[in-house]
Amino acid sequence: MADPALPDSPRQGVRSALVLAALGVVFGDLGTSPLYTLKTCFTTAQVPPTLPNILGLVSLIIWALVIVVCVKYIGTLMRVDHEGEGGILALLALASPPRAFGMPIRPNWITFVVIVGAGMLFGDGIITPAISVVSAVEGIGVSTSAAQPYVVPISVAILVGLFLLQSRGTERIGRLFGPVLALWFVAIGTAGLVAIIRAPAIAAALDPRHALYFVSHHGIFGFLVFGGVVLAVTGVEALYADMSHFGRKPIVIAWYGLVFPTLILNYAGQGAFLIGNPNGLAISSPFFGLVPGPFLLPMVFLATLATVIASQALISGAFTLTEQAINLNLWPRMTVCHTSLRLRGQVYVPTVNAALGIACIVLVLTFRSSDHLAAAYGLAVSATMLATSIVFYRVAVDVLKWKRAITIPLIVAFAIVDGTFFLSGLPKIVEGAWLPLVISLAFALTAWTWLEGRRCVAKSLSDLQIPLEQYVRDSPPAKEPAKGTMVFLTGDSDGMPFVADSKRGWIRLRAAEENIILLTFIRAAHPYVTRDERVTVDRINTRVHRVKARFGYMESPLMKTVTDACQAKGLRIDSDDTSFLYADPRIEVDRQNPLPAWQRNYFMVLLRNARPLPDDLEIRPNQCVKLGVEVAL
Repeated sequence: MADPALPDSPRQGVRSALVLAALGVVFGDLGTSPLYTLKTCFTTAQVPPTLPNILGLVSLIIWALVIVVCVKYIGTLMRVDHEGEGGILALLALASPPRAFGMPIRPNWITFVVIVGAGMLFGDGIITPAISVVSAVEGIGVSTSAAQPYVVPISVAILVGLFLLQSRGTERIGRLFGPVLALWFVAIGTAGLVAIIRAPAIAAALDPRHALYFVSHHGIFGFLVFGGVVLAVTGVEALYADMSHFGRKPIVIAWYGLVFPTLILNYAGQGAFLIGNPNGLAISSPFFGLVPGPFLLPMVFLATLATVIASQALISGAFTLTEQAINLNLWPRMTVCHTSLRLRGQVYVPTVNAALGIACIVLVLTFRSSDHLAAAYGLAVSATMLATSIVFYRVAVDVLKWKRAITIPLIVAFAIVDGTFFLSGLPKIVEGAWLPLVISLAFALTAWTWLEGRRCVAKSLSDLQIPLEQYVRDSPPAKEPAKGTMVFLTGDSDGMPFVADSKRGWIRLRAAEENIILLTFIRAAHPYVTRDERVTVDRINTRVHRVKARFGYMESPLMKTVTDACQAKGLRIDSDDTSFLYADPRIEVDRQNPLPAWQRNYFMVLLRNARPLPDDLEIRPNQCVKLGVEVAL
C-alpha cells in the first residue's frame, strides 16, 4: 500500500522538509532513551559494571533496536497501511471482515485485542509527556541544585506551552522541533564516537552472543532486565501511528540516515565510558559522563529541549488514534481539525489535546518527581507492541495473503520479543505501572461500550427501512405537485428509512405528497473537492432523488454547501417548506441483551455528550425533525 503522495514540485525540497519535520515529531521518544536506558538496565539487573556485563547490556539494547525498530516496524509493519493511516487501529480496519454499508465493525477477539492495545498506547501517551518534561527540567540540577524548588512550576509552564502549540499542526511543530532534534542526534552521536575511540573494545557488543550470554548467566535478573531494555524502544508504536502524518519514506530516511546510527554510537559510547570508569558514580549517569566539563551545561540544556520534544510523538499519536477510533465507531463523534493541505493524516483534536494537557499537569503536581513515575514507563507500550503483532498476523494471512510458512515464524518471533518485554515489566505494576493500565482500561471500556451501542443503533435503523427500489415500486404515482421536501440524512442511500415502522404511518403519507431526498455524506481522500464533484444526484423518479455529498478532509461538511451545489445541478433542496429528518436514538432496556446495566447507562451518557449531527452540518433548528428510534440495549 502506497505512501501518501508528495507534491511533484519541488519534490526533493518537500521530501527534505518532511524528513526534518518527521525527525522533530516522530523520533523524540526513541531519541531521548539514551538518557536513562543503560542506567536503568544496570539497576534492574543488579550487576556491577564489569566488561562482560557492559558488553551484554549494550548488546541487548543494540539488538532490541535492530529487531523491534528495523525489522518489525520499519521493515515489516510500516509497509502496511490503511489509506495512508498507520498504527494498531489501522490494522483493525484492514483485519475487519466486510460489513453492510453504514454498520460498525463486528466485535470479536481481534477487536478486543486492538482496543486493549490502543488503550495501552493512550495510557502511555498520557504519562510520557509528564515524565519527559519533569526529567528534562530535573536535568538542570546536574549543573546546579538551586533550580530544584522550581522544577514543578517550570515543568507545568513547559507543558502548558507544549499543548498550546498543538493547534499549529504536526508539520509546523516538526519544522520547529526538527532542527533541535537534528542537533541532538549529532551531539549524542559525536559524544559516543569519541568514547568508542578511547575504548574500542566496546565494538564487541555488536556480537549478539554477548547479549545471549548475559541473559543465560544471570538467572531471574537475566529475564527482568528486559523491563529496562524496553525503554530503548518506547515510542516505536507511536512511530507507526504517526506514519500518517508524514508517510513511510521520510521516516525511513530519517531513521537510517541519522537516528539509528547516532543511537548505536551513543549506547556503545556509554558502554565505552563505563569500561574506562567502572565505578558506582559512573553508573549513576553514564550519558552525561560522555560529555567533557565545558560542554556539560550546553548538553543539559539540549537534553532538556530534546526530552520536551519527545512528548510530541505520543501527543500526535494520540490525535491519530482518536481520529481512527471515531472513523471505526470506537469513539463518540468530536471535532477533528486537519492541519495540512498535503498530508491527510495530520490532525489536531482539541478535546483530546485539552484532556492530555490537564492530565499531564495533574500528574506533575501530584507526583512532583520523575522518579515516582519512572517505574510506570514502558509496560503499557510493550502491551501495545504485543497486540500489534497478534493483529498483524490476521492482516498478513487474511488480507495480504502471505504464505503461512513465512508468516507464522515471523509473527512468533515478534510475539516472543514483545511478550518478553511485557512479562518482564509486570513487577512494575506495584511500583507505579498501574497508572497507565487504569487509563488504558478506561479507554477500552469506553471504546467497547460505544461500539456495542452503535451496532445496536445501526441495526435498529436498518430494521426501520426498506429497499429504495421496493419503496418506489410500491408507491403510487404522484397526482398533485409536491407540497414540500423531506431530506433524510442517512448512511445507507440504498434504503428508504423509517417507513417500515408501523408506528410511523405519517411518514409514508407525507412522503407520498412531498419530494424525497436521500442525502449521504462521504469523506474524500484529498483536502478539497471541486464544486462540480461536490454532489452526485441520481433521479429515481419525479419525486425521489438520491444525493451523495463529498467533502475533502480539510473541509467542514455544511448543509448550505450541499444545497448550493444541488441547486447548481437543477435540484432545489433548501426552502421554507424543507425538513431535514435524522435519527434520535432512545435506549430501551432489553433483558435478553448481555450488556450489563452500567454499560448501557454509560453508553447513554456518551450518546448525550456526542456532538449532534445537525450542529456539525449547521442546519437551522426550525428545519430539523428528530425521529426517535427505539434501540434495545
